[in-house]
Amino acid sequence: MQAINITPTELLNVLAGQEVTADETMTGQFLLVAKENQARHLPSAMAGAIADIALGQVQLQMLVHPMKIAVDLPDWTPYQIEESFLTKEPHNWFGPEAIVIEKRFDDFTKKYDGPRDNRGGIPRTAIPNNIAEPLLIEDAYWAAYKTFVNDPDGSFAKQIVPFFQE
Repeated sequence: MQAINITPTELLNVLAGQEVTADETMTGQFLLVAKENQARHLPSAMAGAIADIALGQVQLQMLVHPMKIAVDLPDWTPYQIEESFLTKEPHNWFGPEAIVIEKRFDDFTKKYDGPRDNRGGIPRTAIPNNIAEPLLIEDAYWAAYKTFVNDPDGSFAKQIVPFFQE
């Protein structure tokens, strides 16, 4: 698969569904990689998404589980990577789909009147799989994502609160 380095801001804009433009001659499906950088609270050297690029527009297709890719090439210069190393995410954790999944859990917790654990939480075994499984995947995504964020004081990581504690 072809990959390209882009700025971390451009990557986040794609993930959030905002417009990002590319060279009009660039066409195809690409792995988008946040280039290595030191910008505070932004990902660095991280594969983030697969997108289609055509007619100067970048269209998100799917997130990939964050993984390190550090290729020293100029932005928007294609290079090859082995696609078999990528894990495609079933949901876009930056978009409205995640909000729906989280709301479903919130609605469940508001109606739940069963036993609680010693921290006041609902035991995982009491949560239906169709509600819990997407949240477990989301927790794993954000745990991996935060390891790629430039976060010298740990303030970004503190904002990432998993749905399920270990």
